[in-house]
Amino acid sequence: MAAIDEDILLRLQFTPLFAGLAVADMRALMQGAEVLTMAGERLLFEAGERLEHFYVVLDGHVEVSVEAEGRRSVIEVARKGAVLGDSGLFSGRRFMTTARALAGTRLLAIPAESFIAQLEPRFDILLQMLSSMSLRLRMLVRQIAELKMKTTAQRLASFLLSLTEASSGRAEIRFPYDKRLVADELGMKPESLSRALAKLSRLGVESRPDNIVAVAEIERLRLFCGEDDAA
Repeated sequence: MAAIDEDILLRLQFTPLFAGLAVADMRALMQGAEVLTMAGERLLFEAGERLEHFYVVLDGHVEVSVEAEGRRSVIEVARKGAVLGDSGLFSGRRFMTTARALAGTRLLAIPAESFIAQLEPRFDILLQMLSSMSLRLRMLVRQIAELKMKTTAQRLASFLLSLTEASSGRAEIRFPYDKRLVADELGMKPESLSRALAKLSRLGVESRPDNIVAVAEIERLRLFCGEDDAA
């Protein structure tokens, strides 16, 4: 574990949950926080466990899943800037999901007890955080609705578009983690992902070695999955 520095405090100000907070307020809220670096995959927490810390993803990826009727479902692969476990801070102090950090991930572990203690006299900060959490929940509901409405090929196309900053022309995109996890995140089986890639080849999407995908025309892909500029 490593202690946090000024650079991490500044980076946290660009995290939605802490956006706009003064550095002095950030420093007070982060008392006892430590940086964790994952050499390999690691289970962070399981649903129902007592919440002693919550986490901010500094770098890398964390698989977030739930289990129902004996089946595990990946609901998100959290990326840089994501906050994990914060929903349990204000309701029962238990984790609602299971999280597994991938190799190479860096996390900020924030002690829940001291964090809540610092928040108690600061209703202004608490209100801002609850507003941010509500917005994130609405976005998640929207993502789930879109996932159900789109075909497997459209889901994959939307995912590829989320990985590039290119708005037009040609682009090369690398899958950020194993394709099996990508399939889980998109609500499909690995073989369905392969079929979806094959369908996208008709739109100029080419699968290459080393998890690289070449897209001939970003605009055509956006139009296919309903994410053109007018959407």
